[in-house]
Amino acid sequence: MAKKLSALIGHDDVTKRVEYEVPEDEPDFWGADHQFAIAGEKKVRRLDAFQKVTGKAKYAHDINRPGMLYAALTTCPLAYAKIKNVDISQAAKMAGVKAIVVTGDKEARFAGWTLAAVAADTIQQARDAALRVKVEYEELPFVVDGGEAMKADSPKIRTEGNVGKSRQQDRGDIQKGFQEAEAIHEAEYETPVTPHNTLETHGCVAEWIGDELTVWDSTQAMWSNQRSLAQSLGISINKVRVITQFMGGGFGSKLGLESFAVLCAKLAKEAKRPVKLMADRYADTTGCGNKPAAIMRVKIGAKQDGTLTAVSLKSFNIVGHSGGGGVAPPFLDFYDCPNVHIDESNVWINAGASRPFRAPGHPQGSFGMEMAIEELAVKLGADPLEMRLKNVSVSELDARFHELKLGADKFGWKEKFKKHGSEKGRMRRGVGCAVTYWPYYGSPGGAIFRCTIFPDGSVEMANSVQDIGTGCRTMIAVAAAETLGIGVEAIRVTVGDTQLGLIGPTSGGSVTTPTTAPAVRSAAYKAQRQLFERAARKWETNVDDIECQDSIVFRKSVPATKMSWKELAAMIGGGSIAALGEHIDRPRIEGMNIGTPVRGAQFAEVEVDAVMGKVHCLKILAVHDAGKTIAKTQAESQICGGVIQGVSFALLENRIMDNMAGRQVNANMENYKIIGPLEVPEIETVIVDVFDPVNNASAKGLGEPPHIPTAAAIGCAVFNAIGVPIRSLPITPDKVLAALQGKEG
Repeated sequence: MAKKLSALIGHDDVTKRVEYEVPEDEPDFWGADHQFAIAGEKKVRRLDAFQKVTGKAKYAHDINRPGMLYAALTTCPLAYAKIKNVDISQAAKMAGVKAIVVTGDKEARFAGWTLAAVAADTIQQARDAALRVKVEYEELPFVVDGGEAMKADSPKIRTEGNVGKSRQQDRGDIQKGFQEAEAIHEAEYETPVTPHNTLETHGCVAEWIGDELTVWDSTQAMWSNQRSLAQSLGISINKVRVITQFMGGGFGSKLGLESFAVLCAKLAKEAKRPVKLMADRYADTTGCGNKPAAIMRVKIGAKQDGTLTAVSLKSFNIVGHSGGGGVAPPFLDFYDCPNVHIDESNVWINAGASRPFRAPGHPQGSFGMEMAIEELAVKLGADPLEMRLKNVSVSELDARFHELKLGADKFGWKEKFKKHGSEKGRMRRGVGCAVTYWPYYGSPGGAIFRCTIFPDGSVEMANSVQDIGTGCRTMIAVAAAETLGIGVEAIRVTVGDTQLGLIGPTSGGSVTTPTTAPAVRSAAYKAQRQLFERAARKWETNVDDIECQDSIVFRKSVPATKMSWKELAAMIGGGSIAALGEHIDRPRIEGMNIGTPVRGAQFAEVEVDAVMGKVHCLKILAVHDAGKTIAKTQAESQICGGVIQGVSFALLENRIMDNMAGRQVNANMENYKIIGPLEVPEIETVIVDVFDPVNNASAKGLGEPPHIPTAAAIGCAVFNAIGVPIRSLPITPDKVLAALQGKEG
């Protein structure tokens, strides 16, 4: 049985009323005409703030079990080698050593490749013993530079060669597009490899009780890791429990099971004691993923009025010994161009594998696309903001034009923008802007929540999702409180344990909120309806006549008939009320393409020291949409975090390889340049609600989008300040000075 409803969709003044159907026992959709009491209206303190600021929050690194051993890894020091023999006899005799497990690999494809793990009474004993594992190698020719790897005479690390198969995408007629162009710009742009540098390194604690395994894991994917562990160990899934109560950053690097997590479980099995294996910074940096580099050959064309006619990309993505890479989406989807040609290839080298990194491929592609737009605008003599506005659509669910205009007004673009290179003297200021795009990835059926209402009026929302540091506990509480009509303080959120048996999503691709929020609303709505049945019987009416606002339950037909939420909850008597809810599939709305991408725009102001070459990012103004904002404070925090990583990507970060030895020379936090407090600019956030009935909360994710445009906006701002483009990241003093020398002599 379905019920017919209507909702106002869109953003600001660009709205439209639509009709839709949902099952009788499901809530309505939050539309632009919904009167919100908490969601997006009140700044709610993080539910886990107290635990985090007091140190009570227990991350995997903090777990200590009775009789626990500590593990360390033996890794290969060579860039490429065959493994002829692994001898553990000396290591096994060392003080404190209780177990050693060897991977059995026949070759190592990069310096840092894991070969064995040792468990001992102390971490130092484990590290000492790991160094005494004797490995006999046959060293092989290697290549760690992407440019060198593409040469015909380069050492081959794969039988098919170092350059992967070309992947092409076409829209329209690219030749016709360039023929119609009245101005064409062509250049090559580069972005570097950057490790994830998560605050908490990868690792876990493993403990066996009989034939059942419990793993406290630093992961973004408890459920898939549970399955992978069971498969790797040859045991039933119901014998594996994964717990992730708190996690110190992943950014996409913790989406799968680490090979050494299996080693940790095997060590614990062999030693019959719990084992903690947390990667040290070297192993984490070299072997636990990175954002791949990109060499992008870009050609774009436009008419004299700035209308894009053609966009062409030839990209080589430097991905390590395995993994994938791609930078196409910004060239396809950031701006409306009818003719696009994409040609991409992966390039393999003897280095750690690439992994998803907060909007995989988008920050790299954004830099290439936005810098090309900026340079073409200068060639046309156009304001680069106006050129961007010329090439974006306007619709109820596409807020790009609105966000660019809104951001420009708040940023003061008209007053700050000057002709590129017109600034003189030592300290030169410039401004730049860039847009962002991220697809909607909410997963129907990807989350099941249980809502339990107790006789004292308190409520528990439970689901086996991991909070990876983004504040999903708070979002869950806000969504539940808004649905129930009560205060957030009455909600307790239980997450982070597969033993709950309530499936939750892997936290990657900005899917957590759009997958869990609809299930939260569904469960809360169903439990509330059960509770309302008691009020309906008391007042001799039906459930649809009952409502709750500000913790007051009343009859809609007779508002004076009311009681408090706690009074109604007390009518439960003994026990509790519980209901399950899940994220159901999106409704069909004729003529509407719902589930549109998340959009946004960022504006950067920089100051460049023309004598020292130093770039200082002064301010980033970030305008973003993510459907309906639920937890406003957490959304603002997400934006700030993405911006900070983007500034670091733009100005500082770069994995440096020793081409002779084949090893990373800055695989630590001392020599790897990463943003610190003094480099963080002023960040102003502006959130635009775009109501898209893709789920009952109009919820979309905000993990990826804020990281995408920052480096591009900064690159455009530096170009504006000094009048010459820096076409490779990071924008370091030597590049600035070389560019100025070439321009000014």
